[in-house]
Amino acid sequence: MATVYTSSEHCPMCSAAHGWVGLGRIVYASSSKQLVSWLDEMGLPPGRVRTLAIEEVIRDTPVDGPAPEFAEELRALQRRYRGFTD
Repeated sequence: MATVYTSSEHCPMCSAAHGWVGLGRIVYASSSKQLVSWLDEMGLPPGRVRTLAIEEVIRDTPVDGPAPEFAEELRALQRRYRGFTD
């Protein structure tokens, strides 16, 4: 078993792949729900793929996240990535 550390919550496809191969624990810093909220705040549409929490896609896998202490920094990175300057 492995622990996968990632800045963002897996998309549904990555969650499914993770579950099928049984990688083990997932630790992520920002959630899909947070990303959708940040995009809405910037006046941008959500992505074309529906966001689902990892636990809605796979079961019996330990999942930890989001990490609130990184939320503002990751929000700022998303804004900068999309051309917003504060």
